[in-house]
Amino acid sequence: MGPLPGGHHGLTREQIEDSQRERLIAAMAAEVAEVGYRELRVRSFTRRAGVSTRDFYGQFEDKEACFLAAFDAVRDYLEARIAAAVAAEPNWSERVIAALRVSLEFFASEPDLGRLCLVEPVSATPTIAVHFREAVLACVPPLAKGRELLAAGDSLPPSTEDSLLGGIISLATRKILTGETEQLPELLPDMVDFALSPYLGAELAAKLAAGAATN
Repeated sequence: MGPLPGGHHGLTREQIEDSQRERLIAAMAAEVAEVGYRELRVRSFTRRAGVSTRDFYGQFEDKEACFLAAFDAVRDYLEARIAAAVAAEPNWSERVIAALRVSLEFFASEPDLGRLCLVEPVSATPTIAVHFREAVLACVPPLAKGRELLAAGDSLPPSTEDSLLGGIISLATRKILTGETEQLPELLPDMVDFALSPYLGAELAAKLAAGAATN
């Protein structure tokens, strides 16, 4: 997070810019967690990153652009972790459970990133809110594969997956807002039950939720 050493450090201009970008993104996440996006000031988090304001504007148009870069960096990293976790799972329900577990454990270990990705986007700016919405909608197709388990794939309303994802995010957000981010993994059984019930039925979903709680 600190500034690069002065003098002849042997780094190329590209390496310096990459380092500055990473530190700005990290500082953005930390500052957002402390003061929220609306109160965030460029000078504050650039100082925290050890990067001049001039160099910041060489990397980003404004704080919104930096926030979006931070959000995308976390999303891409989490997507890669989820993909690795679900690859070994034999069926759809276990893949859903694995994705939920990885997400909850990740944000529990990174409270600042939990706030940046799940709490702030809704009220930050319209552009950020739309970007967040697009990230949520990208989760619809994998969840909708559960419809293949139904006797009639069209027996659920079209908005089912959207509603399920909204409920899952709401549960996580409440934990974060009450300062209980580290306890997010405790939500896994409830989220599993909630997410799987429309496709598997209440009895089987509850059984899988109970199993998720003990694993």
